Amino acid sequence: MLICFVINNRDKEILLGFGKHLKQVRIKKGLSQHQLAYEANINKNQVGNIERGEVNPTLTTLISISKVLDIEFNELIDFKN
Repeated sequence: MLICFVINNRDKEILLGFGKHLKQVRIKKGLSQHQLAYEANINKNQVGNIERGEVNPTLTTLISISKVLDIEFNELIDFKN
């Protein structure tokens, strides 16, 4: 069974903007996608999916990522679209 989730254009722009921001922060902190995923205890492909704007991460995932990046949650989600 194939399940498709439709993301509208507005949501896609937000997800792409957030993904770009996350990638910039991750690189600035000197972490690979694999390292971030491992330390945040998320699937190794999840970071790439988030950075490409392919998925809408959960609140718990974002909190875990912000802890690994050693930044405040607000800083993680504060990006210009």
